[in-house]
Amino acid sequence: MLLKSIKLHNIRSYEDEEINFPIGSVLLAGDIGSGKSTILLAIEFAIFGAKKGELPAYTLLKHGKKEGYVELKMQIDGKEILIKRTLKRSNEDIKQETGYVIVNGLKKEATSEELRAITLDLLGYPKELIKKGKDLIYRYTVYTPQEEMKQILYDTKENRLETLRKVFNIDKYKRVRENSKIITTSLREKKKHLEGFILDLDYKKKELEERKEEILEIDNRINNMLPKIEEVRNILTEKKNSLDSIESEIKELNILKKELGIAEANLSHKIEQNNRLNDEIKLLEKQIGQLGEELKDKKLDELDNIIKKIEEKENEINQAEKNYNGTIRGLREIEVRIENCNETIRKIESLEICPLCEQKVDESHKHEIHSRENKKYEELLEQVKNHKQEEANLEKIRMGLKKERDFLVKEQSHFNVIRYKFDSLNEKTSLREEKSNLKEKIRKEIGLLNAKKIELSEKIGNFSEVDERYKIAKKEIDEIAQQEKFLELEKRDYESKKSTTKMFISRIEKEIAEKEKAKGKLAYISQLSNWIDEMFVNLMSTMEKHVMVNIHSQFNELFRSWFDTLLEDESINIRVDEEFTPIIEQDGYETYIENLSGGEKTSVALSYRLALNKVINDIVAGIKTKEIIMLDEPTDGFSGEQLDKVRDVLNQLNMKQIIIVSHESKIESFVDNVIRVEKKDNVSVVST
Repeated sequence: MLLKSIKLHNIRSYEDEEINFPIGSVLLAGDIGSGKSTILLAIEFAIFGAKKGELPAYTLLKHGKKEGYVELKMQIDGKEILIKRTLKRSNEDIKQETGYVIVNGLKKEATSEELRAITLDLLGYPKELIKKGKDLIYRYTVYTPQEEMKQILYDTKENRLETLRKVFNIDKYKRVRENSKIITTSLREKKKHLEGFILDLDYKKKELEERKEEILEIDNRINNMLPKIEEVRNILTEKKNSLDSIESEIKELNILKKELGIAEANLSHKIEQNNRLNDEIKLLEKQIGQLGEELKDKKLDELDNIIKKIEEKENEINQAEKNYNGTIRGLREIEVRIENCNETIRKIESLEICPLCEQKVDESHKHEIHSRENKKYEELLEQVKNHKQEEANLEKIRMGLKKERDFLVKEQSHFNVIRYKFDSLNEKTSLREEKSNLKEKIRKEIGLLNAKKIELSEKIGNFSEVDERYKIAKKEIDEIAQQEKFLELEKRDYESKKSTTKMFISRIEKEIAEKEKAKGKLAYISQLSNWIDEMFVNLMSTMEKHVMVNIHSQFNELFRSWFDTLLEDESINIRVDEEFTPIIEQDGYETYIENLSGGEKTSVALSYRLALNKVINDIVAGIKTKEIIMLDEPTDGFSGEQLDKVRDVLNQLNMKQIIIVSHESKIESFVDNVIRVEKKDNVSVVST
């Protein structure tokens, strides 16, 4: 990872500022409180986001501002990366808004946690760090805030070792041991459960044998019953065959009874039909007599002549209607022409200027037109009088023709009534003949039905004893069937008991199989629990110690080397014990770090930090932050000679990008680039 630039908008003391980071060593120079460390914190915020307890959002947003953002450009494995994170103030709190990351021009919007996961992946950090709050690898390889540089030295050995296990990514061994205890506890619980589960295994086996003997006894009883059931069934079959013969006779009897019932019903129906026909014939004869009297001496010869006359009168009426309507139309046309004459007279009387020639119209011309129109008006009035006289004559003719037609229509209606009565007389005469023929036919059918009824009654009398024989045979069959049913129920009871016992045997066999399986599982769990307790846990402890020994050796050598570089004092020797606690010997005696001077304490802390940086970069494979380091006030309390040693440290680090925050002006002489930070009206500004 190499930094390219960072934009700060309303972040702490910055309003709008952009800082470019060149390759090589870079000094962020300025007075204490000018805003140098804010730049490093902003870089951390852009990569990991705000974190409660470490980098809270409320410590970043400028006081009085509603929102702010950080936009960081960097390069990772040749990829151009841009990350933007935004802070927004609400009524109750300051929250991180959705941001985005651009990788080689491809933009992806994401929440704060999603951005953290993306950047950790880009940096090659272990994925388990996504869920952890602290970014330990970044904290101990890239950037450690000034106030945290000495914290690991003054911490308890337990906390220090726990932190180093996480940093070196070997806390998994401890987790394995802890998980092993959880597993063995769970295995012991399972072992107790399995021991209780197989406690009655021998009893279940004994019970299984007893149930199998019950099955054999039930089979013997069923076999003894089978001959009795077979005998009863044979007797029942014989009785049913005998009953079938009787049922055949009963079936024939029922057919005869059914036929007799049908014959009686048909006979009753025919007698009723015959009586109804007698009444209908009498009524028809009465109606025929009445019609004959009414039509005596009546003829229909004049009807066709009357219809012809009606048609002729209709034609005459239509012609009269046309003539009358023509006269009305002529009268209306004359009235329109009279109105036009009146309109012309009114216009000429009021006309002063001719609308065509636009000259004044003289009185003689007006008089001439007026005379002409009056003459035309008189002629039209005479025509109106003549048309009205013609209209009256035509109306009189039209009304006379309609009266003649109406008289003929009445004559036609009278003859229509007579014709209807003649038709009705013929229809009733024909219907009387038809019903008389039907009556004769029904009379013959009644005779045949009476004969059939007598025949069927005689046949039914031949089956007088069949009902009694049927009742006796049915009773015998019911008694034998009851006996068969009792035997079958007894047999089914035994079979049900056999089925239930078989199900019970199946369940017991299943339980025994499960318990045998559990017995084998119990042996396996006991063996596995012993292996975890006696071998696996010890193996994890040995592996952890082996790894820690290798790390300790490399770390101790680097720690001493960096310290000797920073502080050339033969009276002070330094090393770390097995728990990575710094051991300081001064003039041959061990002493506490609290007894050292400020510059000596800083030398110990910086050496520890640089040793951590080297070991972590060597051990944790795949991380992309090996080319950069940020040092926040690393020379606190250094003498002039020690400041000169910083040049050697920078050279030995051999990193592509080193960013130092310091107010020591002497460092400017041996860094590649200087970025100056100062405050103007409480606002931090940057210059190069």
